[in-house]
Amino acid sequence: MNKIFKIAKQELKMTAANKAFVIITLLGPFIILALAVVPSLLIDKTGIAEGTKIGVIGVPEDLEEAMTVAFQENNLELVSGISIEQMKTLLFEDALQGILVLPSDFLQAENYLYYSKTGTDMMISETLSGILNHLAVTTRLEKAGFNPQEVTKLSFKAGMVVRKLGKTGEEEAGQGFSDIFFTSFSFVMLIYMTVLLYGQMIGRSVVTEKTSKTVEIMLSSVTPKQMMFGKILGLGSAGLLQYASWILLALVLVKIVGPVLNLPLPKALNPGNLLYLVLFFICAYFLYSSAYAALGAASEDEQHLGQLAMPLIIFLIIPLMTLTSVIMNPKTPFAQVLSYFPLTSPIIMLARVLVEEPPLWQILLSFFILILSILLMVYLAAKIFRVGILLSGKRFKLQEIIKWIRY
Repeated sequence: MNKIFKIAKQELKMTAANKAFVIITLLGPFIILALAVVPSLLIDKTGIAEGTKIGVIGVPEDLEEAMTVAFQENNLELVSGISIEQMKTLLFEDALQGILVLPSDFLQAENYLYYSKTGTDMMISETLSGILNHLAVTTRLEKAGFNPQEVTKLSFKAGMVVRKLGKTGEEEAGQGFSDIFFTSFSFVMLIYMTVLLYGQMIGRSVVTEKTSKTVEIMLSSVTPKQMMFGKILGLGSAGLLQYASWILLALVLVKIVGPVLNLPLPKALNPGNLLYLVLFFICAYFLYSSAYAALGAASEDEQHLGQLAMPLIIFLIIPLMTLTSVIMNPKTPFAQVLSYFPLTSPIIMLARVLVEEPPLWQILLSFFILILSILLMVYLAAKIFRVGILLSGKRFKLQEIIKWIRY
């Protein structure tokens, strides 16, 4: 055990003394803040800049004044009276934001055509669609002999305001979709990046020592199992050191800076969720790092390690691809299966906790399965590490590596 701690101490020293480690540790909280807070602020405050010019082809003469007023009410400026070719020139000179082409039968049109340089002006295109549809409906009503103002009053549609309720029934402010999504996304990305980073660091460290024959010298005084455990514990300690600094700064932000500066911080940034973040990181780290250590011992070089580790990376990517679905429907069978499957549960169960905390037995079951999987993975990794660390000169396939478990 003493030798394991010596190796762990050396790995921790080599990792924590690195400039990149210090920079990432210092930048981490600001990255979390940017992912969790800035996007929601941008969504709330994003709008159409005043005076945005839109070229319009085919403006009906009897609707030009009403259309101009409607444009101005939405910070848009209607530009007409020039050809489509001139408008295209102005568009690419950034004198126009877009070009709207209206059909001759404006009142009967099924679609309107809008050109832009990016094709992603969703807010402007939806605003234009609303303006045109409102004008078309109003004109049709007038021609049919109805009073558009009375019809508008009778057909008024109320909006929907969504509020999240806590377990005690109290309303939780600042818990809209954007707040929950970006907070969950930042937590998930944090686990994904750190687990992948430290897992690959362990794999590359083992490969480097193996190819440089350093491992043969080390194995003269320690066993392969001690060497593997020492590396995992050392880099894991470095990861916990980073998380400790990030969480400390997050608590300062939530408890002190936020209230003083009146920052609209997401409610999900609370001590309970931060604790879950650390616990799921620890589980994910030990699960993936032990696998990376075994694959590093079985690899001939770093390129070979990347090929062997591809299945692990896929299981880390799957939660990212399904995150939106899990956030919107955290109780579906699909989300529950992923929250119990050990290779995806650290990320998916964490996302479920952030959206709507599941019953305690589900969280405990997820941790129980994770711990059993970690013990099994460590056992299998130790057997593969013991054989693979001394073999070189050949690129072993994954099927051959699995057979080493029986030796």
